[in-house]
Amino acid sequence: MFEVLESRKKQVFINGQDNFEVVGNKASAAGSVSQRACVFCGSRVVLYPIADAVHIIHGPIGCAAYTWDLRGSVSSGPELHRMCFSTDIRENEVIYGGEKKLYAVLCELIDEYKPNAAFVYGTCIVGLIGDDMDAVC
Repeated sequence: MFEVLESRKKQVFINGQDNFEVVGNKASAAGSVSQRACVFCGSRVVLYPIADAVHIIHGPIGCAAYTWDLRGSVSSGPELHRMCFSTDIRENEVIYGGEKKLYAVLCELIDEYKPNAAFVYGTCIVGLIGDDMDAVC
């Protein structure tokens, strides 16, 4: 037959095996984003409560929707954190880079809202195409 590494035995189903549950198919604890989330999602959860800042997701619009209002936050003042901003990276930016689009969005939002801070989150696709976010920000 075949050998399975000890550390992988709980991830392999063998026909006829009773009571098998794939390890990655278990429900996460309520309120926890530590499992099955990307690094961007984790950073967004940590910084999201900073209410007087613009939070810009440099990536596809789906990434912005995925994390919008993920963590409930209350503010006695600014509600800027409740707004979701994205550079909406598309095929053109994936091929030619999205730095110009990021710069334009960053300038527009800072001019319009005059926030105390601006957080720019790089998503997985931005890491893959190699946009130089440090140079833009």
